[in-house]
Amino acid sequence: MKATLHLVLSDHDGSVVDERRAHNTVMASGARIIADLFAGVGNPITHMGVGTNDDSPEDVSVTALTNGGGDDAALVGATTTPVAASAFTATLVPERRVVRVRVRATLPDDAAVGRIREAGLVSQGDTDAVLYNRVVFAPVDKGDDHELTLFWEVEFPYGDLQWLT
Repeated sequence: MKATLHLVLSDHDGSVVDERRAHNTVMASGARIIADLFAGVGNPITHMGVGTNDDSPEDVSVTALTNGGGDDAALVGATTTPVAASAFTATLVPERRVVRVRVRATLPDDAAVGRIREAGLVSQGDTDAVLYNRVVFAPVDKGDDHELTLFWEVEFPYGDLQWLT
């Protein structure tokens, strides 16, 4: 599996203020989401979120994005936003033997104002939120006059996957 994030911070005029590209790490809780969906239980990805933690993206035991703590100031405003089912597209790419899933979500001006260092996709149930993935990147300073749009691309391989072991 391969996944990437493209982050775009823009002002009211639509001009790009800042941009990042980074690779994705699937959390242990994210693997559990997929396993539960195989079993017909659990919830799909419903939200995108951001946080302030820049600890190693390789720690797959992280279960939530962080908002403040330590030397980090808390982000002001909502740090998650719903992602409509219509925001997801899945495309078969036969020459690469993958199904490519793309999703886009935007945090509005008044959300997550401050220094953002991480982002993730979340499965929000009735009683809990489960973190699917996490991406850590160089800090992005979001003002209350900026929109933050995250473009996710995840590729799921198909065919004989024995080479993965």
